Amino acid sequence: MVQRVPEANLPKEGTILAKLVAASKHHKVILFFVDGRALTGGLLVNPIQRTGLLYSLEEESRVDWILSDISDVEVLG
Repeated sequence: MVQRVPEANLPKEGTILAKLVAASKHHKVILFFVDGRALTGGLLVNPIQRTGLLYSLEEESRVDWILSDISDVEVLG
């Protein structure tokens, strides 16, 4: 079962935005959402609008997100 990340455990928006911009330079990341989901794929980030896109070429899927949806990001490669 997916569990929401507690409010006290969420990072500051500036910190997560910097991590997202840095991670977008890599081919594959795991994006952790506030609602508990963790999705893998390529990452595009628009730091000005604080939005982005997680895409998977293998699965032919994409997930649009806004900064407040994200709890963390981890680089895979």
